[in-house]
Amino acid sequence: MKETEINNILSKGANLLDITPSMFEEATSHYKAVGEFLGNHGVDADISPCGSILTGTVVRPYSDDDDAYFDIDVLVNRPGFGRASNAPGEARGPVDEALLGSDRYGDMTEECDECITIEYVSNGIEGGFRLDLNTCIDDRENPRAQTCETYPEYADYAVSMAWENPERWHGSNPRGLCQWFVDKNERFAAPGRAQRKARILKESRGVYASIEDVPDSLDRSEMQRAVQVLKRSRDEFYHRRVRTDKAPASCVITVIIGILSDDLPDDATVIDFLEGFFRCARSLTETRSLSNPVYDEDLLQEWGDEDFDLLVSWTEEIERSLGSLRYGTRTKASVAAEAIFGSKVGSRSMPVVTAAAAPSVVVPSKPWSM
Repeated sequence: MKETEINNILSKGANLLDITPSMFEEATSHYKAVGEFLGNHGVDADISPCGSILTGTVVRPYSDDDDAYFDIDVLVNRPGFGRASNAPGEARGPVDEALLGSDRYGDMTEECDECITIEYVSNGIEGGFRLDLNTCIDDRENPRAQTCETYPEYADYAVSMAWENPERWHGSNPRGLCQWFVDKNERFAAPGRAQRKARILKESRGVYASIEDVPDSLDRSEMQRAVQVLKRSRDEFYHRRVRTDKAPASCVITVIIGILSDDLPDDATVIDFLEGFFRCARSLTETRSLSNPVYDEDLLQEWGDEDFDLLVSWTEEIERSLGSLRYGTRTKASVAAEAIFGSKVGSRSMPVVTAAAAPSVVVPSKPWSM
């Protein structure tokens, strides 16, 4: 199979697991509504998206259910609070109390140590989603952000999260990491963006009125598609091994892809990114560390021998799957696609050949309902 065909299969498979324009707009309206609700109840907070919805690498969570929920990370930033002058509960308490005690959100909301989650019921077609609301405060002077030697220009994005049980401040820089990835991605995303957004407009079924209305956050470059492919392949591999607790965090995948992007040309394909990922991931078994580019921390600090061994096994499986796509029979290629994406998507991302037509990709509108 030609490289262009393989790349098309990988991109289409990732697209089948992506958030739809209608769900993207629904998620946006809901987290904005949370901000308005808090403001109307005397809680001053700046609401902003974070994580995969900001980096454009959203993937439907792995689940045996047809209505798996997307997880949307949201920062609830409390202006006027300081790490030195306020306890975490002072910043987070009013947020949790307003949501848990309300008729509007109370039955939909659950607390955990790190965040508070609002779960929106699945509509049975596109699925549902959860807003993970992380209460935080600005922490621009945090030494772990300011002294980060790799990309100090992102230090101003640093925050401290209000965690509980036990109550404590947790320093982090999620927005800085997202912006770092978005900036890295720009040279891969800029070429062809207008054409891709035109396709999104055509397929959005009236969600947007013009190309200008289509947000860049819904556009996908080859770099972003590579992250999506890796995230779903990770979920499939570790689920089959029954070691989901050992699966690499999404930020680990994002950082590796971001780092290796420096050595790839502007027209790099999904395959180019995957092959670079194989090399970088295996090198981690020697270095045993991966620095967060925007915060002074080792993302693999808690990893042990088994974690690194599984990482190598996973990358070897993806590489074998790519080999089957390149050189195997159509049956083996279909199995390879399923190994990457799972049976609900993998078999439907394969080209279908007829006597009268060249290979094309079947893209059902609701693969997860089958």
